[in-house]
Amino acid sequence: MILEDGTILDGCSFGAKTHAVGEVVFTTTMYGYPEALTDPSYKGQILVMTHPMVGNYGVPDPNIIDPKSGLPLHYESDGVKVEAFVIARLTKPNHWASVKDLDQWLKEEGIPGIYGIDTRMLVKKLREEGVKMGILYNGEDLDEAIEMLRNAPRYDEVDYVSKVKPKHVVEHGEGPLVVLLDCGVKYGIVRELVSRGFKVLRVPCGYNADKYLSLAKGVVLANGPGNPKVIMKRYKVDHFINSVLEYKLPIMAICLGHQMLNMTLGADVYKMKYGHRGVNKPVREVKDKKCYIVSENHGFAIDIETINKELLEPWFINPDDGTLEGVKGKEMPILSTQFHPESSPGPNDIKWIFDQFAKVVA
Repeated sequence: MILEDGTILDGCSFGAKTHAVGEVVFTTTMYGYPEALTDPSYKGQILVMTHPMVGNYGVPDPNIIDPKSGLPLHYESDGVKVEAFVIARLTKPNHWASVKDLDQWLKEEGIPGIYGIDTRMLVKKLREEGVKMGILYNGEDLDEAIEMLRNAPRYDEVDYVSKVKPKHVVEHGEGPLVVLLDCGVKYGIVRELVSRGFKVLRVPCGYNADKYLSLAKGVVLANGPGNPKVIMKRYKVDHFINSVLEYKLPIMAICLGHQMLNMTLGADVYKMKYGHRGVNKPVREVKDKKCYIVSENHGFAIDIETINKELLEPWFINPDDGTLEGVKGKEMPILSTQFHPESSPGPNDIKWIFDQFAKVVA
């Protein structure tokens, strides 16, 4: 593994015997690697897991399906979305639900991995210096690897939504219609909405979603990978969001959706030094000071000083660094979070936000 600052880390290969370039990021989660690896928000990134032993419960059966949504229970998309996987120690599975080991799964998905490196040192480096571009290289020609890394586009320049959004409109469940703008949605969000009696219409980002608004009872702006400025410019998402606001439909926005909603209403977005990624992150409600433990995966944040104070008010703050974690409408039916209320994987502290959205729609 080679980082853009010249750091070279030797380790053992597992998964596919190929090369991968991406932005190197880390997650503090201790479990849930099947959900993390299939999270579309990791597209374009090389994921480093801080927990030292990975693979001990293998890979669950994708054919275990949620009967209401028709989606797999233990996966967040239709396949592995990270560019590569970096761990300290690869273990063999011993679990009743395992159908294969991690090495075999990554081989089948064409994703390279590396183990046997000092992930503690690597994570401390990323924390102190910030995320970096890197390459996982299966070969002996270091000059070739360095050249591949040098010629690769920066993470912030690429439209990764185009690589993870669905190719056509997809329906799940029955009930009042909720239009979900799909920029690479996690299945967990869809499962939570369907379990509350909604019919979810996943409309690919960039598709003419406006035509469904006259039938919709609510709109969800979901998560996705990449630089929100690139996505907003490429797909003109602000036009769709303004249409939703004109219809005065209830809005639930999550992660990238939260960023795009606030940007449409005039806020500024900035890139964080190393972001928040894990299932053990704290957020605190602004008014009652209650703290919740949530699942997060983002490298950008909204500048709290620039939010539209006429329409919105701060809802959640991250107590670790003071970043904005959520806003809600003062008069308008808007619930917007930077974190993931569906967990998947992670704690269930904050799933009541889906209940609140359901009440607003009702």
